[in-house]
Amino acid sequence: MATWIAHIRIAEYFIKKYALLKDIDFLVGNIAPDCGVPNEDWSKFSPDTIISHWKSDGQNINAERFRSEYLGKKCSNFSFYLGYYFHLLTDIEWGKLYRKKMLEPLYYDGVNADKNFIWIIKKDWYGQDHLYLKNNPASIFYTVFSKIKEYDNKYLNIFSKDAFTNKIQYITEFYLNANENTERVYLYLNKAEMDCFVNNTINTLEKILKTIEIEE
Repeated sequence: MATWIAHIRIAEYFIKKYALLKDIDFLVGNIAPDCGVPNEDWSKFSPDTIISHWKSDGQNINAERFRSEYLGKKCSNFSFYLGYYFHLLTDIEWGKLYRKKMLEPLYYDGVNADKNFIWIIKKDWYGQDHLYLKNNPASIFYTVFSKIKEYDNKYLNIFSKDAFTNKIQYITEFYLNANENTERVYLYLNKAEMDCFVNNTINTLEKILKTIEIEE
């Protein structure tokens, strides 16, 4: 699934463009599916990702089922649910990127030799997040997201009341308190690839957004 800053970068684009989305609900919605509580090695979550990411067959994200249930008509929670929907769509696009990268020997050989190799790969995924934040001090992550102190869940009963607050705090601390060396070689995902993913996903979401009733 896509990194948290990738989700926030995409959310920031739409927040800047559409007046209806200029609120915290849309921003939080874009990270909400990842607000499950992980086990010790982060291999399982509560609620399970099958539930939080709407995997109808237990494996593939069914974003359109979520859209049908929560975005079928305008409601007061529209921007949150749209953010949630965008998160699911973004993860689908990230899955396509991952499958493409798995065709490269650097990915394929490592993953097939060691099931824990994915954590080495993820160092570069999240390393790109740290690099982006270093180069973009005016990011909405700093100006809005990291300043959210409390955000009670009143939208989805699959999460606890404090699930969003807890994950926002975790994500904020994860990026603000890290001592990350951004001046290094990124073997598994470079800056151009991450930027291309964000931009291509934005283009995909723009097309989908045109099929949803939204007031600017």
